[in-house]
Formats: sequence, structure tokens, C-alpha cells
Amino acid sequence: MRLSHIFSTSLLVGLALASLASVASAASISCPTQQVRREVTTNLPNGWWSTPLISNLSNTRVIEIGGRKSLQCLYGPNGAGGAIQRYAPDNQICTATPGGFNCLPIILDLNPVHSQGILSVPQTYLFDLDQSAVRQPGADVWFQAETHDRLYLVPRNGAKIGVLAGGAGTYNRCRNARKSTARLSMWDLPVGTKVCYQTSEGRIGVFRITGLSAHSPKTLKIRHTTWR
Repeated sequence: MRLSHIFSTSLLVGLALASLASVASAASISCPTQQVRREVTTNLPNGWWSTPLISNLSNTRVIEIGGRKSLQCLYGPNGAGGAIQRYAPDNQICTATPGGFNCLPIILDLNPVHSQGILSVPQTYLFDLDQSAVRQPGADVWFQAETHDRLYLVPRNGAKIGVLAGGAGTYNRCRNARKSTARLSMWDLPVGTKVCYQTSEGRIGVFRITGLSAHSPKTLKIRHTTWR
């Protein structure tokens, strides 16, 4: 039997098209529907029928399809109810989130980039912004946890950090921004905050806080660019 995903109303198609039209400047993309309907489309003999399977959205992931980054929404346990997908927006880096995706523009700058990437940092761990890695040796920042709700970003090994007050995180703005060796409280760093830094090796960079898990132990997610 041939199985296919059938969406029962034109409203659903409209939602999907609206989602596609809005992604050029959006910071987040939601799966176009929380539920899909799967049914048998093969013609059956008289007296036989099938029961459509309704599956809820269960997971999201970023995968490669035909060599291009794609956003995939999975339905049912382990995706057994099927999947729908689309290509990721051009010139954006996307990460999967519950119910959708966070997509951020790639930072363009005339200064050569030394390293760039997305890091997931568990609390109490350190991360190196020269090498774009969560590791101890040569680390630039420590994700300190004094208690479950007293969390800090602490510069290490001579690195400096400072909050960027609005606007684009460019090389020149971060080079001239106020930075220090003082720690920053996560209470003052909501999702979306840009932090300029000077690494332990003297490079200038910027990272944007893209997520902080709700429950302890927490995981901090950032997207960073370090210039040469």
C-alpha cells in the first residue's frame, strides 16, 4: 500500500505558505502544523476501509537533504507518523527548538573570521571562543553556577566581556565596546543579548545568547563570531 501525508484543509496550506513567506527576516520558524493526518490512498475493494492516523508534532531537527541544510518536523513517536520539511533560509544558521527552529543571520563583516559557530555549554563548563569549543584548556569564559538560580559568565585567562547595547554586533562596535574581566549575571543576559569579547589570545568577537534551558542543570546556547 502507498502511504502519503494529507492535510485536510486549505487553511493548513495557507499557514505553511505564510510561514515560508516570513522567514527571510525572522529569528524563529515554527512548524506549520501541530498535527498531520496520514491515510491509505490506494483504491480498496468494496467492503474494505482504512482508518486515518492522526499524529502530533513530536520533534524537530536540522538535517541535510540533497546537500542543503533542511528543517524537518517529525510527527508521532520517533517520527512514525511522518515528517514534513523545507530548506533552511539562505545565509542563516538554524538550530532545532521545541515546535520549530531558531534561525539567525550569518554575521557579515569585512574583517576576516577566525572562528564561528554555535555552542551548547552545560553549567560549570568553560568555553573557548578562539577555537569554538567547550573545553578547559585556554578557555575564555566560565559558565559559573553558584546555585541553581545564581548563574554567571566569568572571563578567564585574561579574556574580557561586555554587553553590547543594541544594534549589530560588528567588529568595529565590539572593538570599541566597553569590556572587562568582571563577571556578568545571567539575570542581566536574556535570550537575544549580544556580548562583545576579547579572547585570551587577544581576538575581538561577539556572541548572541540564543537559549537557556529551563531546568537545572542548565545549558547555555550561544552563537559566536571571533575575528582574526
